[in-house]
Amino acid sequence: MTTPEQPVPLSRIYRSFAWVGAVLFGGGYAMLPLLEREVVERRRWCTLAEMSELYALAQVIPGVIAVNTALLVGHRYRGAAGAAVAALGMVSAPIVVILAVASAFVWVSEWPLLARLFAGLRPAVAGLLLVTALRMVGRGKHWERGVAAGACLVMLVGASGPLGLILGAIVAGLLWQAWAVAQTRNVGTR
Repeated sequence: MTTPEQPVPLSRIYRSFAWVGAVLFGGGYAMLPLLEREVVERRRWCTLAEMSELYALAQVIPGVIAVNTALLVGHRYRGAAGAAVAALGMVSAPIVVILAVASAFVWVSEWPLLARLFAGLRPAVAGLLLVTALRMVGRGKHWERGVAAGACLVMLVGASGPLGLILGAIVAGLLWQAWAVAQTRNVGTR
């Protein structure tokens, strides 16, 4: 991929991605056509083939594909500063919208009718989560069910929080893998 001879101003990178972020609906993959129109057709920062390569690379990076693509385009033209400005531009409008909704929620959550509505939704949400968990456990193998039951028991009695369980599961998985590799080596040496 080629880069322009004149550096693209950071303000232009920010405005371009802020516009795409402001008009996105559906997030992620839904905004790729808008991103493509801005980067390929309007700004001519990339060819269509180069944009496809950036999409493929953006899928490898953890995170939202549209933000990752913006980050890669920004990096391509202005290095780390361009990447940061492009990503910031892409998420600026959604952050403002989320903050506005959160502010409005705090204001309207004091309404008695809405408070009763949310109180009624809590058991429904808990029930949906329970049904989902039971379906997932039902699909698991016996030992997976045992691990899930053990994790629930540990959390219910307050012996550990979610972070402790996750870290413990990582350690247990690494130990299990090391044991399995040792067993494989022992079988191969006999």
